[in-house]
Amino acid sequence: MSPRQQEIIFVNGPTLSRTGDEDSSKARSVLIRRQILDKKTKYRREEAIKRDQLIARRQSDGNHVERVYCSWCRRCNLEQALLGTGQLPPTTGAPCASNGQLILCETHQRLQNVRRISRDRGSQPTAIVSGRMDPFSPLDVAMGPQVDSLVHFALTAIWPAFRCSEYSAQCYQAWMLQQSQNKLLVYSTLWAAAYHREVLRVSYGASDPLPETKEQLYYKGLVLKTLREHVAEYADETWRDSVIMCVLYLAVNDTGRKKIDRDPSPFVAPFVDLQSLSFYGSRDYHALHWGIIQDILRRLGGIHSVKLFGLGWLLSLADLMNAAHSLTKPQYPFVDLHGNISKATAPSLAFPYINKQCPTPGIGFHDLYSLVPPIKSEVVRTFIHLGEYSAVIQWAQKIHLHPETTDQIADTRNQIHHNLFGLPDDSNPVNDVLDLSGFNSPPDQMVEGHRLYLVCRLAAFLYAVHVTFPVPRSSALRAIIVPKLTPMLFLINRRICDALLLWCATVAAIAADGMEEHDSLVHLASELCHDLQITEFSALIMVVQRFAWVDNACRDGCHRLWDKVYKGSVRRDL
Repeated sequence: MSPRQQEIIFVNGPTLSRTGDEDSSKARSVLIRRQILDKKTKYRREEAIKRDQLIARRQSDGNHVERVYCSWCRRCNLEQALLGTGQLPPTTGAPCASNGQLILCETHQRLQNVRRISRDRGSQPTAIVSGRMDPFSPLDVAMGPQVDSLVHFALTAIWPAFRCSEYSAQCYQAWMLQQSQNKLLVYSTLWAAAYHREVLRVSYGASDPLPETKEQLYYKGLVLKTLREHVAEYADETWRDSVIMCVLYLAVNDTGRKKIDRDPSPFVAPFVDLQSLSFYGSRDYHALHWGIIQDILRRLGGIHSVKLFGLGWLLSLADLMNAAHSLTKPQYPFVDLHGNISKATAPSLAFPYINKQCPTPGIGFHDLYSLVPPIKSEVVRTFIHLGEYSAVIQWAQKIHLHPETTDQIADTRNQIHHNLFGLPDDSNPVNDVLDLSGFNSPPDQMVEGHRLYLVCRLAAFLYAVHVTFPVPRSSALRAIIVPKLTPMLFLINRRICDALLLWCATVAAIAADGMEEHDSLVHLASELCHDLQITEFSALIMVVQRFAWVDNACRDGCHRLWDKVYKGSVRRDL
């Protein structure tokens, strides 16, 4: 038995107390000093042995020193991302590694241990790591590089950009904690976070853009490998949602475009970053992966089959952004975070206080009811809601928004534009647009009403993608919509719905600034102002505000248009 095990402890035996006589007190002090001296001697002996072992290991390993990287240091993360290419960024001070045992990182001023690696790389040393973001997280940090760093980035940067309330915590709980054993879901999230972080780094001025970082390649390899193993099990409830989320991430992120920027626009749109629209709003989705998602959802019975928290909502949002970017109709109904179909609520009811700011938003679209035959009420309501939502964001720019209000504005935006982009186009039958019940209208009236609807639809699209749903790459959409809308405007009889035509022409003329169609649209706007006896800029603003109009976004462009319209009217009078 060891000496420690041979000790005998006497219960209720004699003791040397402080309150005893002088001899016992002296004896007690001597024993305490002797015990302290023995402990110090033992500690020095053990430390000397450790020091000798460390010196021997250093002599055998050599003097090769590996650069140290810190999980919280921005410069270290940048160097680590570029290490594989051999192109390290320029530094202004001492590096984070030296020949000493401890070094001081110049960025965050914390001491770090230097890792020494043997020349033959025969054994992997154990690195000392910093404390975890979530010390109780079930995620294994050994599953790949920067696990905690990427999860922390998703929790503090990616998910809060989609929703302001408790969305981030709910995603972390549902996707990372409860699903920690679902490697496909975890790998997909880590790869998407690595991709997102690198895109932001490149977009905000990195001078050394990389096709893919080490973390991206590592996790993308794991994603593809795990997906290949389980894609055939998409109908199994265990793997269904993780397969769908994985393919969604691949469809949205596996693209050639790496830099996020915005095209110059004649409009000054508010809320351009709402729910990551600036980041994801103009993606060219990977056709193969996006097609696989549609095929899987079709086989499963639709988007209602998705049960994972937030995944159905992400699918709906991705579908809506793709519809805006490609000028196509959304494929799926819009669902909320729990997979329930979102019911469109009129903005005037969701935000009743805007009626005091602008009492008549969207009311101009009621002119579509006056046609013979009239436009269907559900179609007209979509245009009216666009006008009411414009009044909402006009009001929201002037106040400090609570997170819940911001999410409510974004959800209202999604519902309204989902309905707008899903309106019938010129390939749909006329009776999808016109209310033919009880009307025996001649064909020419039906054609005129349908043509006016198509003009209004294109103008609303043009307005939406620049102002109320401002996609980053708007110039490509202008190049498609304006040449198609301009000749249609000139085919409409100006005696019917002339105020509505003026709104369409005004939006088109502002958007066409610098395009060859601009002059003809200015001329049309001038003629319509003359017909409506509009002689002042304020009178023009009063007319367009009855439809859909955000003053801060459109006023500068409208001023430029009015200057040209006014000059044209002066020449006409002369």
